[in-house]
Amino acid sequence: MKKLILSLTVLSFLAVGFAQETRMEYEKEYLPRLTKAQERVKKAEEDVKIEEAKLAEAKTKHADIEAKIAKAWADIYTMIESDKAGVDAFRNELNAFEKDVKAFGALPNEELFKRKAELDQMDAKLANFRKDKRSALTEFYNKLNNLESTLKSIRSSIVVPYVTSYTVVKGDNLWKISGKKDIYDDPFKWPTIYKNNKETIQKWQKKYNVQLKEGQREEDLIYPEQEFTIPR
Repeated sequence: MKKLILSLTVLSFLAVGFAQETRMEYEKEYLPRLTKAQERVKKAEEDVKIEEAKLAEAKTKHADIEAKIAKAWADIYTMIESDKAGVDAFRNELNAFEKDVKAFGALPNEELFKRKAELDQMDAKLANFRKDKRSALTEFYNKLNNLESTLKSIRSSIVVPYVTSYTVVKGDNLWKISGKKDIYDDPFKWPTIYKNNKETIQKWQKKYNVQLKEGQREEDLIYPEQEFTIPR
């Protein structure tokens, strides 16, 4: 019995000692770490609240800025007598015109020369765009200036095609042919055409058994479908 009591006493003493040792270890090692972790959580929560406040403030400022932008556009629409749909429609029309101008400018010189009258139509269309109050918007103002420069560049780049042959049509004469812009642009150079095509002219006159009348000259009688060489 005494041995049992003694054993229990020893065990109780050991248990108390272990518990005290465990508590001391907890207070010395784990409690400081737990405290620091809790402090970090608290700091993070405080930071979140600060950032949330900043975000709320930023949203308010953003809303205010958007409201100012909307007000500014409302004033602009009033000045140009239009609305967003009208501005979008103008943009689409201008973009289509820009596409046409670029396609026209990409044509070879000979084709441009034949169709150069279309440049006048494009200039007129450009002028009509400028008359529209919507053209005062910076986006459109700059694009119209660029298109104007492009049209001028296209016009200045067109040169008289280098024609080396010509097919006679009804109503032609050497004076008229020589005066064509894509030939010599000078009717007084008709003798050059005659000298270089004399054989062809004579051949056709023999073909039709032509007899020159008084006052007529050989060079006066040319016929449709004759092919003349244009010397350069």
